[in-house]
Amino acid sequence: MSGRFGRMGMRHYDVRLAPDDGWFHPFERRIDRREGVERVAIHRIRLVTDDLGVMLYELGGEFDRVEAFVDDELGALGYWLEAFDDRIFLCSLFVPNETVRALLRVTREFRVFLDPPMTYVRDGDLRVTYLATERSFKRATSVIPDDVEVVLETKQAFAPDENVFLAKLTAQQRRLFETALELGYYGSPRDATYEDIGREVGIAGGTVGEHLRKIEAKLVDHVVSEPSSESTTPQRI
Repeated sequence: MSGRFGRMGMRHYDVRLAPDDGWFHPFERRIDRREGVERVAIHRIRLVTDDLGVMLYELGGEFDRVEAFVDDELGALGYWLEAFDDRIFLCSLFVPNETVRALLRVTREFRVFLDPPMTYVRDGDLRVTYLATERSFKRATSVIPDDVEVVLETKQAFAPDENVFLAKLTAQQRRLFETALELGYYGSPRDATYEDIGREVGIAGGTVGEHLRKIEAKLVDHVVSEPSSESTTPQRI
């Protein structure tokens, strides 16, 4: 389907986020200072409230050492920790700082979606893939804090496959979602209503709401999950 997404220029943007001091959050600094525990990736992260977040985090190291560290750090908040072969996953609440709040604002307030996982690379940098139009991407990255360097590594054409969230939608759901994006329903402030979207696609506003709630449930469950590269020369944004 070419449709609206083609005209809007949807792309996968591979970005490296580099915090000035090597850490986005004190939790990461404490990981680096703990022998036998390593940062690997962030698979899911979102704000529950302004003062509380939830994350699905991957750690490396010996399980006993990781477990002792996590219990020291997050025992009061409650957590789930489990090893799958040689991979260790942590699901926990956490207290966000201003840097983390600002980074999560990118996906909460703009038409930008994360394609997880976010993987740690050299010196604590985080490699992140966003799905967005060029306009949305530029607006979103403009709010990233000054103490985090943004380097665009590749910009890739959008092509749904079995790993991409949109490929899981029905044709009608995709049309509704694309229309909602184009009309600004997911903008901040919101630029469209259910009725606006309904007029565009020819269905009732209440029905639009029902469909969008189902789409959003799928999005929360999966979040957009590698097409050909358009640019391979990293550039600072």
